Amino acid sequence: MVVRRADVDHGVAMTDSARAGGTVWLRAVGRRWPAWLAVAWAAISLYDVGDGLEYMVLFVLPATGYLFLAVVDLPRITWAVVVAALATVVVLRMLDIDPWPALAVVVGTLAAVGLISGRLRQPGLYALQAPGALAFMAFGLVVPAVSTTVGGYLVAAGLLGHATWDAVHWRADKIVSRSFAEWCGVLDLVLGVGLLVVLLMR
Repeated sequence: MVVRRADVDHGVAMTDSARAGGTVWLRAVGRRWPAWLAVAWAAISLYDVGDGLEYMVLFVLPATGYLFLAVVDLPRITWAVVVAALATVVVLRMLDIDPWPALAVVVGTLAAVGLISGRLRQPGLYALQAPGALAFMAFGLVVPAVSTTVGGYLVAAGLLGHATWDAVHWRADKIVSRSFAEWCGVLDLVLGVGLLVVLLMR
């Protein structure tokens, strides 16, 4: 059998094209690491979800973090702030201290500092940070005051609401790092929808 040079060149070109396509695909997947990480976390969490009230911290705490980052105007420290905030809540709970009063004080203090300094009086997303954080905090404080069933639906609504909040920040690429907005938005969305499905099936 005679192998023509054109056939060899064609085969090489197809191999190179496949490799290039695979590289592009891997890069595309790699760029979406926050989304994949969020989906994995949400799937593991939903596997043994309780009444859903445990997810309340996932829209109240990030809203507080958004407010802090707007006041200091340092998006590059987003992940450090998030890790520190989560660690603080974990420590408070280990010490059997309710974190919600402390969070309420932090939100109120940050809102006052930001408004006085003028940072939160800037147009656009900056001006929305204090009302947004206060709204999510108020929403979170309502949840324990209602029945567990209703509370679960409220938490799902809060997660979906914060997913929208994340999407706005991701699109604007302001206040927080874009990778965090993507991670938080996907996590909130998947948990919110998943929690609704679990509650409706019970």
